[in-house]
Amino acid sequence: MSNIEVIIPVKNEAVNLPHALASVMQWADKVWVLDSESTDNTCEIAREAGAEVVVQPWLGYAKQKNWALDNLDLKADWIFILDADEAILPALRDELIAEASRPVEDVKHSACNINRYFIFLGKRIRHCGYYPSWNVRFFKRGKARYEEREVHEHMVVDGSIKELQGHMEHWDRRGLELYMAKHNHYSTLEAKEILQQEQNVNKTIDARFFGNAQQRRRWIKRHVYPKLPARWLFRFLWMYFLKLGFLDGMTGLRFCLFISSYELLISLKAVELKQEASHGC
Repeated sequence: MSNIEVIIPVKNEAVNLPHALASVMQWADKVWVLDSESTDNTCEIAREAGAEVVVQPWLGYAKQKNWALDNLDLKADWIFILDADEAILPALRDELIAEASRPVEDVKHSACNINRYFIFLGKRIRHCGYYPSWNVRFFKRGKARYEEREVHEHMVVDGSIKELQGHMEHWDRRGLELYMAKHNHYSTLEAKEILQQEQNVNKTIDARFFGNAQQRRRWIKRHVYPKLPARWLFRFLWMYFLKLGFLDGMTGLRFCLFISSYELLISLKAVELKQEASHGC
């Protein structure tokens, strides 16, 4: 028994899910696949692998995960939230098991920051501002939940956070068409968040320049980024030159162009939303 349970939110993830499951099924006490009414064979893949499938209609990125934390019959002291297009690599697995093997009352921190790297067009992104990429995914049961944000949500932790050394791998194997469609949807949600961030300030993680990676990123996004002209161009220059994306070769160039185009979509949709609000739409 590892004293760890894994929650994997999914919808139509038949291509990605086998890789995520393969990275956790042999050591997690229980793997929960939280399905948002998939229309492919995602649920069958999960059940055949030995995971527990629970169907819950989609509530939103943060709300769906918080629903799982509130409603699943979780028993382990430690919980890991894993996306279907991610996999826990062996070194990280060993660290997680070592953390959870200690008496929970002897562990001073409440959660762990997990580093991950991205695979884009079949190659690992080592720069571009996308590595290292820290997220709180591993936490004591009852000590963390997601902030009320529609996209790119982070966990609010009751207690201190430790950084682990191992990695997750992020690789969406479904192809660029779906990857682009996902980011198109993300850009709509992000544009809405830009307009609502002042009202949501008390519901999200603390934005601090001298805080952890998530707090610093949120501070920049809240106080600096909205004031920049041509944010899509700044995003490209920052990723490709300042964050050494050129060292990732042609794949790095393509990735930086892709993310800067995503930033352009956010800016355009934010303008549209402001126009609609000013006209009372």
